[in-house]
Amino acid sequence: MNAVKSIWKYGRFTIGPVTLLAAIYFMAIGGESLGSYGLTLLVIFLLGDIYLGKEERIFEYQNAQIFYPIQYASQLIAIATITMFAWMLGAWGLFREPTDLLWISAAVEMVTGYDMLAAAQANNTVGTYLAALGFAGGAGALASVAVGHELTHRIDNPTAVFFGRLGQAFAMFTHFSIRHPYGHHNLVCTPADPATAKRGENFWPFAVRSTIGQYKMTWQLERDRLAKKGSGPWSIENKALRGWGMELLVAMLFFWAAGIVGLIGYLAVGVIAQTILELANYIEHYGLHRVPNEPQQIRHAWNDNTRLTYWLTWAIGRHAHHHADADVEFWNLKPVLNQAPETPFGYLATWAICTIPPIWHALMNPKLLEWDEKFATEAERELAAQANALSGQPMLMKAAEQYYREKGKQVPQPPAQPQPLAGSHEASPAL
Repeated sequence: MNAVKSIWKYGRFTIGPVTLLAAIYFMAIGGESLGSYGLTLLVIFLLGDIYLGKEERIFEYQNAQIFYPIQYASQLIAIATITMFAWMLGAWGLFREPTDLLWISAAVEMVTGYDMLAAAQANNTVGTYLAALGFAGGAGALASVAVGHELTHRIDNPTAVFFGRLGQAFAMFTHFSIRHPYGHHNLVCTPADPATAKRGENFWPFAVRSTIGQYKMTWQLERDRLAKKGSGPWSIENKALRGWGMELLVAMLFFWAAGIVGLIGYLAVGVIAQTILELANYIEHYGLHRVPNEPQQIRHAWNDNTRLTYWLTWAIGRHAHHHADADVEFWNLKPVLNQAPETPFGYLATWAICTIPPIWHALMNPKLLEWDEKFATEAERELAAQANALSGQPMLMKAAEQYYREKGKQVPQPPAQPQPLAGSHEASPAL
């Protein structure tokens, strides 16, 4: 029994990679089983996130260094899943002759006698390929947002950073290894951070703004870093360019597999991974404020100790401690009970809710006001009151009016819209 407990203690974080191994098997045999498996997992994970309760214990790991090879193996499994998706697109033969990427089917047939290529052509439907895309996107998110995030934070461990960026390359995500530790962690909860959602901001506009801002920040960070070394940005030392070069190699793999369909498939994997990142970004710091240049504290992130979130995201849900001290490995992150605001539910359920603005704002507006009262400093309350006044949310705007009335100040007004130039189309009278 002790052995089983010990295996589970370390192995619970491998739920994601293990489910991907099973997905690879279903991709290989073809048919509708892949879609059925995916829908079953989705229901189990969502219900588990809601009903499995919270994990608020602090664990001690005697053999913690084993987590590194476990993470490396997880990255390789995610890469294999995405590669199998590329193989499936090639086997589909849409707009061109079917191909056997990396001779995977030939190798399997040599060992087992099973003809994967023939099975794919006979049994796979459009639903099968959509399910494969879902698993490939999930694998990309695991390799980038969860494990890749953890590994690229270990900047004193070149092997960890390499495996982190390798997994991220298969999801068009290598910019994250630059922008996140060197940009987001310095600027979080301030207007300079594109990955911090504003009060009243809906998810989809935020996702677009955040994604564009993060790519721009990645280039700026590398440009400024190289400038301090007396080098220009168009250099082999530019980590952003090297990462995008890795992504180009993966794109070539997809093109080799399935031509333009393969490139579209690779782009779709990247879009799914990026969307999952933005869902995480949105809920992790939504509406919180920090005075620029003041240290990050536990109160500057929404925390989540939900048990399944803890397992699936490799403890990213313990986000408050992570932002207070990013050098702490995931297995040493603490639940920080009553020291940080908490998400309404686990990550999966909260992600689903945040895409429905009326429900999201109804849930979060009282929580934001609670943060203002319970956690914010006086300077942060001032910033929050300004954001409340401009949020477009009646509950928050009413709280801002009360705050400024008590301070004897005027409530901030939205900036005036620029007037159209005389003679412009907008200024012309309606016909």
